[in-house]
Amino acid sequence: MMRDDSEWVNNLFAASARDWTPASARHAAYVMYAPVSHDSEVSRRCGSVLSDTELHRADRFVTEDGKAHFKQRRAFRRYCGAFALGSPRPLSRIAFEETEKGRPYLPDLPEVWFSFSSCRFGFFGAWSSTHRIGVDLEDQTRNLEAVELAQQFFSEAEVRAVKVVGGLARLRTFWQLWSLKEAALKSIGEGLPFGLDAFEFELAPNLRVVHAPPDYGGPRRFDANVIEETDICAALVIRSVA
Repeated sequence: MMRDDSEWVNNLFAASARDWTPASARHAAYVMYAPVSHDSEVSRRCGSVLSDTELHRADRFVTEDGKAHFKQRRAFRRYCGAFALGSPRPLSRIAFEETEKGRPYLPDLPEVWFSFSSCRFGFFGAWSSTHRIGVDLEDQTRNLEAVELAQQFFSEAEVRAVKVVGGLARLRTFWQLWSLKEAALKSIGEGLPFGLDAFEFELAPNLRVVHAPPDYGGPRRFDANVIEETDICAALVIRSVA
């Protein structure tokens, strides 16, 4: 039987995770980020707090990096759950379940809405007991045909926002809009009943939600935030249900 290193993993994230909650969102959510570790010992210990089902899923990844990333990602999710619970219980006993649409939740905290995302640089988690939330984390160093992809998934105004700038600024603009749309869809929590064009955002002069599905209250029900680091673009979207 694998040794349970819950305390070690808890201490790891307690030391490395950072509070990324935007000041304007502190009334509604708590947001946390933790960097990926490339130390195999970290991944091994993270694996010790996972369920057999999660370990089988980790084994499906072809590369060792993929397996390590999955183990750390799931261990971080448990750490966020323990943080939200305020519980001293071992991380191995923090058991998330998922709705039919794939949204993670804690049976011990059914009223709390969780959202998670990750990229090659790190892990992003958020939770709220008063609002519906969604987060997305993207590696904005990835080079791609930003205009071509924007034309497939963005509104005309968003495409213009991508086109009007060049170089790294174009990539940053694209990833900001992309992450906002992904986070907004997660805040609905119904899988992907809509496409990315269900939401429209304006980045300048001030970030705002221009369009959102009327069945979910339209743009007035949504509040959007972008968090940027050197290589990372993250988005938090908060949906009011009151």
